[in-house]
Amino acid sequence: MARSRSADYDDIHGMMLARAAGVFARRGYAATSIGDIADACDCSKSRLYHYFDSKQAILWDMLSGHVDGLLVKCRQTIYGFSDPEERLRQIPPLFLDVYAVSRDQHVVLLTRLEFLSEPQRKELVTKQRELIAYVRDVLLQMRPERAGEAARISADTMLYFGMINWTYTWYRADGPLAPRDLADRAVDLFLKG
Repeated sequence: MARSRSADYDDIHGMMLARAAGVFARRGYAATSIGDIADACDCSKSRLYHYFDSKQAILWDMLSGHVDGLLVKCRQTIYGFSDPEERLRQIPPLFLDVYAVSRDQHVVLLTRLEFLSEPQRKELVTKQRELIAYVRDVLLQMRPERAGEAARISADTMLYFGMINWTYTWYRADGPLAPRDLADRAVDLFLKG
């Protein structure tokens, strides 16, 4: 008979993922033990194993959940606007809002993929490419005459993500520049120079 889940299972699971992300982001995946994660979660190793089969399972749950959340928010956001420029303007605030509350998961996503299994890595990369395709498609909608310039559109798309993805290294949402102001500035710099 399967063991039933407690009412707060999802909350505890989410807390454990967030705290593990903090440890992975600070110490690195390889240098982090299950004991380190249990300590960060203020629980025993056996309690941690109740929620996750392994350290790699924690990493997978964390990263797949992070990217799935970005995909859902991206789809919901861009499909709410028909104007391509407005679609492009909606993407940075979406990412910055997510990164503001999940900075550690984002750091781990950008720096620790090699510790996933090959099938997991492939699945995650496929989802990341879907996110990239949303921006690429919006850029092509804005500049349809460039449809035959695949290399340039690809470069433009990755430059766009480069502006946004690495803000975690310096940007603080509680600082003097609000996330929406930073997002607007990024789009203006990208579109208008």
